[in-house]
Amino acid sequence: MADLTKMDLYQLFDLPETCTDQELTTAFRKKALKCHPDKFPDDDEKKEQFLLIKRALELLTDKQARLAYDASRRQQKVQQERLSSMDAKRKKFKEDLDRREQSVTQPAKSTNDKFTTDRLHAEVERLRREGNRLVDEELENLHKIIEKEKTCAHHRNLIIKYSPTTVFYTDGELRDIFGKYGHITTIVNLPPKRALIEFNESHISKLIESEKGFPERPFASVKLQKRGDTSSATTTEPASVVDLTKPDLEDYEAMVFRKMAQHAASS
Repeated sequence: MADLTKMDLYQLFDLPETCTDQELTTAFRKKALKCHPDKFPDDDEKKEQFLLIKRALELLTDKQARLAYDASRRQQKVQQERLSSMDAKRKKFKEDLDRREQSVTQPAKSTNDKFTTDRLHAEVERLRREGNRLVDEELENLHKIIEKEKTCAHHRNLIIKYSPTTVFYTDGELRDIFGKYGHITTIVNLPPKRALIEFNESHISKLIESEKGFPERPFASVKLQKRGDTSSATTTEPASVVDLTKPDLEDYEAMVFRKMAQHAASS
């Protein structure tokens, strides 16, 4: 595991050193969802990455530990700037001298430098023992998000558009037509435009899209919702002004469907 005390943890989260705890947890969540062990149980590299950002969040969201880290980080920057200001000859001379000294004995640091470093290591060790309540809460939230994703992965939604001149179908009729493809958990009819059907399976045959309905009442279209097609599902536009005839609002309909399905499950 990398040494946090020698890393730029703000750069790790792509944030300035003035960032708030909320900005840190938001950045952590985005990164954690890409490497969480619950999602990638067999990927050791992602596990290491997750543990790194978890420890970094623990340090930066603990007031006392963050003060110690900031002091150490400023000290390291001063040292780097001092080295970079040397001309090439002097820098090489100093590096050679450091190597010779290290081969004999470890050179003593200044009292201030040693105090700053020791203080940071003490805070890191304290966090290792005590943990961080904010981080524990965030990990619990992450677990819930991932479990919800896993639950959704076991369902598949079907969107049925009715023809303008066709009488819409009842729930029973839709079950008769589409029940052979899998277990239907919920049907939400949105007459006169369309209906939404949720199946309790993640893999539904694409042949379902060839269903035409009753000959005298044909569907306008039957389409399985694309996986991961939920980017606009959080829209707050009132339903009264939404034009459900627009194909780019299928995500909105899926959101309505999920909310109605959740309501049906809880009643």
